[in-house]
Amino acid sequence: MPPKKKKEEAEDLGAMRAARFGRVKNDLAMGFVGLPNVGKSSLTNLLAGAAHAEAANYPFCTIDPNVVRCIVPDQKFKYLADTYKPPSVVPAALKVTDIAGLIKGASEGAGLGNAFLSHIAAVDGIFHLVRAFDSDEVIHVDDSVDPIRDLETIQGELCAKDRETLSKTEEREKERVRKEKGASRQSEVKLSETFVSAFEKVNALIESNTPVQTGEFTNGEVELIKDWGLITTKPQIYVVNLSKKNFIRKSSKWLPKIGEWVKEHGGGQVIPMSCEFEEEYWGLKDDPAAQKAYLDDCTQQAKDQGLTGPAFVAKTVVPRLIRSG
Repeated sequence: MPPKKKKEEAEDLGAMRAARFGRVKNDLAMGFVGLPNVGKSSLTNLLAGAAHAEAANYPFCTIDPNVVRCIVPDQKFKYLADTYKPPSVVPAALKVTDIAGLIKGASEGAGLGNAFLSHIAAVDGIFHLVRAFDSDEVIHVDDSVDPIRDLETIQGELCAKDRETLSKTEEREKERVRKEKGASRQSEVKLSETFVSAFEKVNALIESNTPVQTGEFTNGEVELIKDWGLITTKPQIYVVNLSKKNFIRKSSKWLPKIGEWVKEHGGGQVIPMSCEFEEEYWGLKDDPAAQKAYLDDCTQQAKDQGLTGPAFVAKTVVPRLIRSG
């Protein structure tokens, strides 16, 4: 495992790269993307419940059954509000959408493919959720649990859609240059070096199923790429849904493999969590003492396995998830 500081620096660098393609907005939105039955709806419901708990004195609304607005946890903001007592208090909020489950072939319209892709286009970033737990009660769309295969499927569909978009980009640019120069439609025109360089870099990334936002680009190239409408320019945070048992012991056979896969595909932040653990914890939100007892019991379970230290102190990951968005 890499030193914590270096890991955080790598995550910060990845976030900065992804932010290059963003647009300045007051209202940021993230979307959960993943195969069916991996925990997207459960996690969206958890975020809704956590937001209600966090937003005790703030205006809060659930936009519709699959969209929730979450108050971003911030102790400094709370301190300033309590200290200066302004006439109105408006905390930072994050809108999160539970995007329809993706299946292989979505980029070609399979399943709810077209709706899925339009929903992704409407968000600023992606929570890429994969399932890493076994359960006879929750059927996997591919009949077996393999988060690496699922990552390949989802990334492949996103890149396939970008490949389709990119195939029209060059011709649009040529048409723009022709109009600018007053040339006929049949005439060949020379594209700028910046465009050609950006196009070749993006095409290479997409062909290797790597998100465009992880690439190395000049400022001029970034400005061009922003207008191409590519899905994989959006920041991605990889969320791994573990069983409660594996979450408590912070271990799973899949975590190292997922970490390696993410590294090979441009890097990014990986957040292990457990919907099972979070549902039990937030189910006790009306009884703080019961919540504390639950966390203490989970921490003790880790100790009973010889797992001690700050990393094995049980706590909810939901606030971290909201802040990362």
